[in-house]
Amino acid sequence: MTGETLRLPAPAKVNLSLDITGKLPNGYHTLRSVFQAIDIYDILTLTKTEADTPLTLTCSEPEIPCDHRNLVYRAAMALLGDTPCGLHIHLEKQIPSQAGMGGGSSDCAAALLGICKLFALPLTAEDLRPIAAKLSADVPFFLYGGTALVEGIGERLTLCDPMPTRILLMAKGKEGVSTPEGYRRMDALTIQPEPHTDAVLQQLTNPDANAFFAVCGNAFDAVTDLAEVEQIRAIMRQHGIRPVLSGSGAAVFGGCVDMAQAERCAADLQAAKLPFVRICHTIPHGIQCQYSYF
Repeated sequence: MTGETLRLPAPAKVNLSLDITGKLPNGYHTLRSVFQAIDIYDILTLTKTEADTPLTLTCSEPEIPCDHRNLVYRAAMALLGDTPCGLHIHLEKQIPSQAGMGGGSSDCAAALLGICKLFALPLTAEDLRPIAAKLSADVPFFLYGGTALVEGIGERLTLCDPMPTRILLMAKGKEGVSTPEGYRRMDALTIQPEPHTDAVLQQLTNPDANAFFAVCGNAFDAVTDLAEVEQIRAIMRQHGIRPVLSGSGAAVFGGCVDMAQAERCAADLQAAKLPFVRICHTIPHGIQCQYSYF
């Protein structure tokens, strides 16, 4: 039915741990990481149009491309063909780019799930998983959300039992981080950072927030020294919060024991004129479709 619309909140993620485990002959690095969905969302709105009308994609951020360079557009191509028709997608960005929070991958997964729902394609998340993996390494996680152990180059996904809801404080400066540059710096280290993933998995269900966040960590912290990242780290540490990069950065998260601690630190981060500061929570689910009709 033309005008039928789906609204999909696409959640961000943090890496509670990220360990680099090796490098393949093709240059790709292998990793072990615990991914966790959080309640910061981009919003995708998918609307059916006339069957012969070419796909259109619009975005609230003018610098983000709205053609085949965008993973949302490529998701539509993967399901509807090289010249997809009958669909308009609008992307409302809330997750910052070049943050290590998975915004583009989450948007892509939301597009895959939403198109299947809107066009009644008989594909489950498991059916979509190999398609998602070809689009980008992090996309399969967002088909499920919650908490997951991710291994290999991102293709091996093991879902974990939900952990207690935890309070996180996220912050990011204006600068982004180049993932290839981050890996080059990692390769240049003579001693690799200590791993964190096994400890995080052991502590996932620990109700003691301090004990849990004490074992979180990211190998990229050893090679990321942007001035704004250092500023965020310093402010979080002043409030007794352990700062950890998400992905290859440049967003930093800190686990908080209560909302009062999060609010005090957030106020100081905002006073430092950092452009992105959010208090958020871990969530036990992924993308959820919301229907409407016009």
